[in-house]
Amino acid sequence: MTVTVRPDPFTLIAYDAAEIAAIVAATAERVGLPADQAIEVEVDEELFAPIVGHLTDVVDGVVKIWISGGNLEDSRRPRNLAPEQARRDFTLALLRAKDRLSAGFADAPEDAGLTRGERAAWDVSANGRAERLGVAVRRPAQRYDYRLQLGFTDVADAAFERLWAADEITWADIRAVCVETGADERSASKIPVDILRRR
Repeated sequence: MTVTVRPDPFTLIAYDAAEIAAIVAATAERVGLPADQAIEVEVDEELFAPIVGHLTDVVDGVVKIWISGGNLEDSRRPRNLAPEQARRDFTLALLRAKDRLSAGFADAPEDAGLTRGERAAWDVSANGRAERLGVAVRRPAQRYDYRLQLGFTDVADAAFERLWAADEITWADIRAVCVETGADERSASKIPVDILRRR
């Protein structure tokens, strides 16, 4: 498996590109990506908590992950890598990459084009699968984030349970949840999801 991490070397924070690449490679194997999969990771070392987030796309067969430095930071040792946190976030990103590599996500837009409801529903599925892989996730926090986008209703809660429990999912499943919960009828956010990436 080929993993490229940028920047290399880091200049603003005490991260090591080789350490991150090793975490990504081991995580990719754990989630079941092909052994010959090429992965490129861009860590934005200028962005730190509370400005966090990650985007996952597949371009010409290459998995491309953009992630803020804050996602990987040890809260007790600022500017230093937290390996377990990195494993958690890269598990989520790579599960979504695995989805994108499947035929069931052929019609999915790139991450920057997802609505907040679509991203929230997809994140629930990824977190549920990550938990079953033994990764510590915060289900209550995930449920709250999901409800903010898809509603505090019985219909939305039932869809949450389906997404969390599903071992496989398709883009059609994500779209169906957004339609079912009424998330498609809500107005779009005034702030694009990827605004930080385009600053």
